[in-house]
Amino acid sequence: MSALTLNIAEGIAEITLDDGKANALSQTLLEALLKALEEAAAADCAVLISGRRGIFSGGYDRKLIDAGGPACDAMRAAGDRLSVAMLNYPAPLVIASTGHAMAKAAFMLLLADYRLGAEGPFKVGLNEVAIGMTMPAAAMPQARARLNPAWLSRCALQSETLDAQQAVQAGFYDELVSPDQLLDRARDKVRSLAKLDRRAYLETRRLLSQPLRTELETVIGRTS
Repeated sequence: MSALTLNIAEGIAEITLDDGKANALSQTLLEALLKALEEAAAADCAVLISGRRGIFSGGYDRKLIDAGGPACDAMRAAGDRLSVAMLNYPAPLVIASTGHAMAKAAFMLLLADYRLGAEGPFKVGLNEVAIGMTMPAAAMPQARARLNPAWLSRCALQSETLDAQQAVQAGFYDELVSPDQLLDRARDKVRSLAKLDRRAYLETRRLLSQPLRTELETVIGRTS
């Protein structure tokens, strides 16, 4: 069974991550995400990304992170391309975080237009320093641009793991919803955003994100 499914209907593309485990963002899954976004864009769809109940994603494949080497580099390069693709996506993009969201998955939250989190004992965090990994150069601009400044050091430097309420305060989520109602609420939200004037939406989002986009593309170009 594929770890990613894409369903397109009535101008909405739903991308669901479910590998039956932690939805680790391997290079394979990242490439599948990029392909799904391309297909959704070709169909002129607003996008809703979600995980399986209890977990959105644990972030990059930890085995590859620990091993390092070319396979790890390729995975992180695919992750950088996903960051740019999310910033440049030509329609509204919403994430329904169905549970835990760690590391790269938490950065995905920061790049979506609207983020809904499941209420419950779920954790969100940037745990790079906690696992002995320097924050990647392309990740830091995203944290600086999108996190509440009062939480930046606690999240990026101190690797503090947040509960759902703290994740709202820090800037990872816009709202919390009960797990049973999460997807319905997220679908309502993405449909409402899809009804906004598309040209005005995209041009305004481009202005809003331009400083981050420029910095991110510069850093990625320098490190690739």
